[in-house]
Amino acid sequence: IEVFKGITNPGNKDINYYYPTSVLVTGQDIIFFWVARMIMAGMEYKHEKPFSDVYFTGMVRDKQGRKMSKSLGNSPDLLDLIERFGADAVRFGIMISSPAGNDLLFDESSCEQGRNFNNKIWNALKLVKMWEERQAVSNGQTGDSFAINWFENRLNEVKAEVESLYKDFRLSEALKTIYSLIWDDFCSWYLEWVKPEFEKPIDKTVYEKTVGFFEELMQLLHPFMPFVTEEIYHTLKDQKEDLVIKQFATAQPVDKSVLKNGSLLKEVITAIRDAKVKAQLKPRDIIRLHILSAHTDTYKNIGTILSKQVSAEEILYTNNIVSNSITVIVQKDKLFIESATKLDTGAQKEQLLKDLDYQKGFLASVEKKLSNERFVQNAKPEVVAAEQKKKADAEAKIKAIEESLASL
Repeated sequence: IEVFKGITNPGNKDINYYYPTSVLVTGQDIIFFWVARMIMAGMEYKHEKPFSDVYFTGMVRDKQGRKMSKSLGNSPDLLDLIERFGADAVRFGIMISSPAGNDLLFDESSCEQGRNFNNKIWNALKLVKMWEERQAVSNGQTGDSFAINWFENRLNEVKAEVESLYKDFRLSEALKTIYSLIWDDFCSWYLEWVKPEFEKPIDKTVYEKTVGFFEELMQLLHPFMPFVTEEIYHTLKDQKEDLVIKQFATAQPVDKSVLKNGSLLKEVITAIRDAKVKAQLKPRDIIRLHILSAHTDTYKNIGTILSKQVSAEEILYTNNIVSNSITVIVQKDKLFIESATKLDTGAQKEQLLKDLDYQKGFLASVEKKLSNERFVQNAKPEVVAAEQKKKADAEAKIKAIEESLASL
């Protein structure tokens, strides 16, 4: 009676005021009523609190922000969506667009994104299964050890992040984090780093590690896309249990230095590939790479993967600018690309000038912020330190670009 008293008109004092069947309530009121019933039943029959948290989703609206209703005709047919995109893709589309505490702006394009994600994972499965019959036992020395170490740390980093997001009920952000890990880190980078050359075998240890990573990724994604993940999990190899009952492993400590080196490797590969395209070199054109850096040990650690990804026949370390080469600036390091193909220095100079203008503009914005006394006094010390590091990095890049321009 007390539950219904709180949601009816206080001015109505007849018997119907206390009689549930005659009370008009909202959808949210009904939810509160059933939550109260579950709490009372748990306390009465189990003598314990049945749960601690109740999660309320926001209202589902169309992409224009309007409430979905039959009168507007903007409510999609769920069965039709499943028929067109698949059940997992629809689940993905709804979850990816439902931030905690806010209304859900639903658009069919997010279901299409889910379908594309399904296809990406399935293609990754086909690639890995192709390697199954091409395993070979090596002597334990493999250039793929860094790739394995990097992804293992990246996976543990995401596990801990997702666990934290679950505790805060930030389900949409958890899905986005897992999506990026699978699409970018696993499919776009890790699989490319460990992929054997054409018709050559793959190291048995590398293959088994890759399958293990794939299984853990499917377990992370399983609460959001249960059908495709369960299918892939059992296709990878014979399993003793289903994903739906498998317990999550505890995230292990993360080596930040390995993750930092992995980020550097991705940045260097991207920069060299872009430079080759701008110089009208084909991706498979063989190059010689000269590196001018104070951290040669880092590059030696990632050198095997780097040379394979950019088609470098040799990686050399230098203390001087290399003439007749394409210059690439990555962080504070200089990379010089030599090729048998005649290089277009005009295009290179144009790109360096653009980079110089950008860095000078960026440096000016950072200096303006640091010259603001109110910002320096009120900001946290770590924020000020980060801005000072940005300034130092920008100054180093400007100096490197100007030296490269002078050498052309």
